[in-house]
Amino acid sequence: MSFNEIIGHERPLTVLKRALSRNALAHAYLFSGDEGIGKRTTAIALAAAVNCSDPGPEGGCGECSACRKAAASTHPDVHFLQADGAEIKIDQVRQAQADLALKPFEGRKKVLIVDGADGLNQSAANAFLKTLEEPPGDALIVLVTSRPASLLPTIRSRCQEVAFRPFSRRVLAGILVQQRGLGQEDALLAASLAGGSLGRGLSLDVDAERADREESLRFWWSLEAMGPAEVLAAADMLGKDRERFERLLRVGEEWLRDALVYQATADDGLLVSTEHRDMLQAWCNRFSLPRLLEDMRRITSSRAMLDRRANAQLVAEELFFSLTAAA
Repeated sequence: MSFNEIIGHERPLTVLKRALSRNALAHAYLFSGDEGIGKRTTAIALAAAVNCSDPGPEGGCGECSACRKAAASTHPDVHFLQADGAEIKIDQVRQAQADLALKPFEGRKKVLIVDGADGLNQSAANAFLKTLEEPPGDALIVLVTSRPASLLPTIRSRCQEVAFRPFSRRVLAGILVQQRGLGQEDALLAASLAGGSLGRGLSLDVDAERADREESLRFWWSLEAMGPAEVLAAADMLGKDRERFERLLRVGEEWLRDALVYQATADDGLLVSTEHRDMLQAWCNRFSLPRLLEDMRRITSSRAMLDRRANAQLVAEELFFSLTAAA
């Protein structure tokens, strides 16, 4: 495996290549960025580069035993630490510390990749901090996270952070046309819904997403006409199907984002849903800019409450009644 197998991310790769060429790698890196953006793949490519039998300007050669084993996650000197269930536990950290304390088995350097480092629970994080303060031997540690702010400040301060940025919509759409054979309209929709994440774009079911969006948009369009009994019934249904409620809120945010952009620019090339241009125009005529902004605030707040594991039915009731009352 080599860096030239990674699409985009020129700035992070430049940082790593320069450090490798100067033999000046930090002992610990923090790879931050959205889910599915390529952080873990880059961490594996870095692990291959430091153990490659014939490294070059693109890191690992991609062909030697070390590179092949790193790519297959079977290299004996490349270890992974990730959540066991909902979190990374202290026993896992202690095992990783024991692995790093041993001399490399067949490579030049022990590498530990902490995938989903924000999953470290409190005791595990405190134990892991000691590893960063006193790294064993010549080990290389790479923390991978989509939520760097959730890590202990003391952990972040002991790592060199490398930020991974999302792809632009058009660049990602072009990749999806090439790699998935999608039509241009489907590729643009997938790129928008993926939020710049190549991993999400490659795995996203465009037809299913389009059907979900149609269902969600019908709900938002009809909400103001609902009576109290219908609102309560909808909230009850969504309270029992949290995933569906989260999807409804996500589509609502995307729709309001499109409405705000369209009101400000009238440029349908910036929209997530270009096929709903007429419906969007009617929505913009129906609601004022202050109302759109307030609705966005309400939906964003509801999503945050769900993230904090609030009761989904109560969140839905409060949101839907506040939206219908604002009419």
